[in-house]
Parts: sequence; C-alpha cells; structure tokens
Amino acid sequence: MQCFCRWDDKSPNISFRDQTILQFGDSWDLLANFVLLNPGSAVPSNNEDKTDYLKSKSLPFFVEPGSNEKYLKFKIDPLMNSLVKLFSQEYTGGVIKIYNLFNLKNQNSVQALEQLTIHDEHKKMFTIDSEVKYCNAPVIIASGSIFENSSRLKDELRKYIELALKQNLYRLAKTGNKQFEIIKAVQESTGLVESYHPSHTFKNDKRLNEFIIP
Repeated sequence: MQCFCRWDDKSPNISFRDQTILQFGDSWDLLANFVLLNPGSAVPSNNEDKTDYLKSKSLPFFVEPGSNEKYLKFKIDPLMNSLVKLFSQEYTGGVIKIYNLFNLKNQNSVQALEQLTIHDEHKKMFTIDSEVKYCNAPVIIASGSIFENSSRLKDELRKYIELALKQNLYRLAKTGNKQFEIIKAVQESTGLVESYHPSHTFKNDKRLNEFIIP
C-alpha cells in the first residue's frame, strides 16, 4: 500500500494537499473516487519528488503539479488505511483517488472550517473543475454534513456531483443500526447528496465487512 499526493506547503501556517492517490497491490487501475471533506493527518514520508515516477505510469487521472508543488509519497493515515482495507476485500489491487471539498490540511474538521473562512481566497483551497478526473470510475460522496452551514462548500459539493456521470454516483449512507453501505445516489432538489464521512462510520463500527462495495 502506498500513497502519493500533490503537496504545497509554501504558505505560512497552513498546508494544502490534493490529488491523493492510494495504490495497493500490483494494479494502477482506478477503482473509485471518494469525495471527502478535507485532508487529514497524513504527512509526507520524505521530500523526494515522485512526480516523474507517477508520470511514467501514464495514469489517465494524473494531474500535473503547478508552481511550488510536487508529488510526494505520504504516510498512510487511519482513514486511508481503512479505505484500502475495505476495497482489498474485493480487489487484489488498484487505486482509490481522493478529492476534498477544500484542500487545507487539518485533521480537526472544526478547526479546518474555521481556517477556511480566513483563507478562503487562497488559490489552492479548492480544486478546479479541469483537475477533477473521475475516468468513468465510481464517484462516492462521503463528505458528511459538518459543513452544512457553509454555502461555499455546498457549491463545491454540487460541483463534484455534477461532474460525475449519474450512473457512477454513489454515497456512503447509514442503512441500519451500525450498518453503513455504499449505495447509489440521486441528487436532491438542492443539487446535493446526503452522506456520512468514513471517519464517522469507522469510529462507530469497526466491522468493515458491513460496507457494501459497488
């Protein structure tokens, strides 16, 4: 299992991580895209630039780094580990791509939302449409609802939903007592999709076999 992210830590007191690539086994086929809230606790393993390594793979979902950016190998945080364990029940290898409603790294979601209001004009805060490359793989909305008072983040969620093919759209839903499944999603009249964040579901029920993979 390995993780690569596009990394920009040039701004004082804040860091931005995006284009997260989780890969396990021998395959680099894209299994699924997750849309989460914001990057959490994972940090670079070292400062070795892995951009050329990823380019050599000719990955259709690869996005070029910009100025002051490069791809680094990252340590695996608990959420990433849980996602890979989930998919490894059905697949011997592949890639899980993670997108976030905003790219500011902070594992404390409440603090991250507070920082968002201060730095919302930063050019790295949000992923632009052209850098969302689902490549016809399932798109799983799992951003939770902690941001429900933010019109800006609701707009970002609508963007990710509308960029997905309707037949590829799923959500992480609660379907019973301590029972969570990845199920087909349909946009509500607001253009949004209700979902749970994986950290919540893993926290409340460690039995990963209770998740259903599309």
